[in-house]
Amino acid sequence: MKHWPDFNDDGDLPVGIHQATLAEVIQHFGTSSLRREVVARRLERIHRFARGTGKLRRFIIFGSFITQKLDPNDVDIFMLMQDTLIQTK
Repeated sequence: MKHWPDFNDDGDLPVGIHQATLAEVIQHFGTSSLRREVVARRLERIHRFARGTGKLRRFIIFGSFITQKLDPNDVDIFMLMQDTLIQTK
């Protein structure tokens, strides 16, 4: 089980990279309110679609979803995909 650092005084995670599985993120951030559960399901759906391409290399989650905010508006993500552009001559 992932050990998450304490939130700072503003309700945010400390600055840094906090690696975790999607299941760990959902377990920690996606269950404390109905709104968080809805957003977590959206996050899972986006992740499933991105993984389905076979090109997903990094899936970075940021914004209010990974804070203490009771009702985040959305989930912010950044995806790094493998470049497989075929070059023709």
